[in-house]
Amino acid sequence: MSFAMAQDLLRLAQMAASRRGGVSLEGICTVFDVSHRTAQRMTEALDVAFGNVTTVDAEDRRRYWRLDARPPERLLAGLTPRDATRSEADAEAVLASLSQVMRPGSTVAPSPGVTDAVMDALRGPFRLRVIYGSVDATPRVIEPLGLLLCHRSYLVARQPSHSETILNFRRDRIHAADVLNESLVFAPSFTLESYAAKAFGVYQDPAQYGEVIWRFAPEAAVRAAEFRLHPTQVLEPQDDGSLIVRFTAAGWLEMAWHLYQWGDKVEMIAPDGLRTLDEGYQRPDFEALP
Repeated sequence: MSFAMAQDLLRLAQMAASRRGGVSLEGICTVFDVSHRTAQRMTEALDVAFGNVTTVDAEDRRRYWRLDARPPERLLAGLTPRDATRSEADAEAVLASLSQVMRPGSTVAPSPGVTDAVMDALRGPFRLRVIYGSVDATPRVIEPLGLLLCHRSYLVARQPSHSETILNFRRDRIHAADVLNESLVFAPSFTLESYAAKAFGVYQDPAQYGEVIWRFAPEAAVRAAEFRLHPTQVLEPQDDGSLIVRFTAAGWLEMAWHLYQWGDKVEMIAPDGLRTLDEGYQRPDFEALP
């Protein structure tokens, strides 16, 4: 059983927090339909992930695990450094499971089984055999390198039999995934951070990669400065109160989607292709800024 995305662990945490006496190994076996040894591993994972777990040996000669505190600060502090850095999404998921956090807006949810397999493969790291695109597609073996988390989540991976090109696989289009007992070695030059920084969103296009320059009107400058639009951004406040933002990336369509929210309060100085894409769509009647 994988606890990569903390799905079963979150459910267990809810039980341990909401039940006055906590949860026992026997109760875990019944609720999750797992073996006694798996239930033990689940309580071990609960101890690792949270700093506020206590155990009580009751009169029925059973041991109970209880999650004592619910405030989000305590929950975050309880994560070990390794688990905290593994995935920011895990921490958010823990809080969401305890009704402390909601992520509004539209999202596309991948299959839980696929998510577990992906996270197991990333932690290995191991190769994955996936069914991608259509349910009757030919299986392909890929080498997972990392995840890009947004309204659609993407698995960054190579498909060695096809090429060494790094690809983005939509996780919601992965219909099945099996972890192979085949380890892989990351290229020394690859980092997920530098790879993701080549795009404004997730779309990678070498032909569009280059300097991007936007000028935000004075009435939008303060709001725009609050955004981390891109990891390489440079902010240049102007004498007239406007703000110029420079960064280097690709993905004009995703840039255009973002810029539409600013109405006529932003000017595209570069590149020419983005400016052409945005012409005629800068509305003056939006009531609020992003």
